[in-house]
Amino acid sequence: MLRKLGDRLGIIELAADSQHPSAPVKIQTRTVTLDELIAVHLKPVQDLAEQHTEEFPATFEDVFNAAGIRTPQNGWTVDRLREFLGSDRLRNLDRANVQRQILEQLAQQRVDTADIVKDAISRDQALDAFAEFTAKKRERWLAQRRDEIRNLEHEIVENERKWKEWRALKRQRELEMARAVEYLIDKPVISIDDL
Repeated sequence: MLRKLGDRLGIIELAADSQHPSAPVKIQTRTVTLDELIAVHLKPVQDLAEQHTEEFPATFEDVFNAAGIRTPQNGWTVDRLREFLGSDRLRNLDRANVQRQILEQLAQQRVDTADIVKDAISRDQALDAFAEFTAKKRERWLAQRRDEIRNLEHEIVENERKWKEWRALKRQRELEMARAVEYLIDKPVISIDDL
């Protein structure tokens, strides 16, 4: 039960008993607060979101670097855990055996499972924050473009109105010129636009 509970919480660590190497692996647990698991720097992530465009979005690594997420000295991150889970060694094992293999591997390398959980939470928070900042930036961009479109539509309507007004004035002028010239010549020489 302890192993299942520790697995659900993601904060279990197996340690080999050095006096009895063939003995089952012991599970050591410790309490970790949520505050201890959160270590994301939001301001640099926001700055990164402001710098990038939809055409050239930031890579995940850019986001993680901006958030201050670094690979621990032991090299174990959630990405390395994902790679380990995808290895041939674990491919055909059931969940319980995969979990046992992972915990044994981590225990051999003295990796605290809480560090991997913290890494996963930090990366998730960084991606969520970047997505949120980018969504807000995108909304501002869309609002600005909608305003520009409204302004362009207004300009088009206004341009059409002015063009029709000018053509009406042109026609009126042509009519006046035609009336004046008809006293000098019998056939029409002034072209008059139809509206």
